[in-house]
Amino acid sequence: MRRAFALIVLLTSGGFLAREYMEPPQQPPPAPPPAITHVEPGPIFSDMELKRIRASIKDGDPGVRWSAAQLLFSIHDPHLGPILDKMITEDPDPDVRMKVIGLMKGREDLLRLGGLVRALGDTDKGVRLQALKALGDIGDPSVAGWVTALLKDPEPDVRIAALQTLGRFQDKRKQEFRALAEKLKQDYEAALRRKALREGNAAIVDTNDADFNVK
Repeated sequence: MRRAFALIVLLTSGGFLAREYMEPPQQPPPAPPPAITHVEPGPIFSDMELKRIRASIKDGDPGVRWSAAQLLFSIHDPHLGPILDKMITEDPDPDVRMKVIGLMKGREDLLRLGGLVRALGDTDKGVRLQALKALGDIGDPSVAGWVTALLKDPEPDVRIAALQTLGRFQDKRKQEFRALAEKLKQDYEAALRRKALREGNAAIVDTNDADFNVK
């Protein structure tokens, strides 16, 4: 009986070892793909194509002009600032002029005070309102004189927006003053800490010299 049991165990083990030997070894799982770093895509338009797109801002259809401005904005055209600045005051459609001002919001590299100041005198109320909002976002009080002139605007909405813009200038000036005061305070406290550290090190040196002399 024992021999039969031993024989069964031997045959079973042999079969398992044979199967392990015959089956191909499992391949390790593939390594994860390398992380793809963000790479800015290169330009897809040639110089000639860019010139044609820029020329489209003079198209007779306002939708074409606005689409051209959006495309130039999306591809970061280096000539975009002057182009949009010109569209603010020269595009014949007030809706396009308003949209261009809105497109430039938040992009201080594109927002130009000259074009926005000229837009304050636009015949369309919506353009004047958009210009006031953009100037308030910039917060440059150097244009306060032109904004103040709109306090005599025939449209109540424009007069209200002019007052709000002047208030935003004042708020930004207060914020800048508080930031400057906080920086000066931090610089002063840092100077005091450096002075205390230097005096503390000098006191340690004096103490060590005194101990050396006593010895």
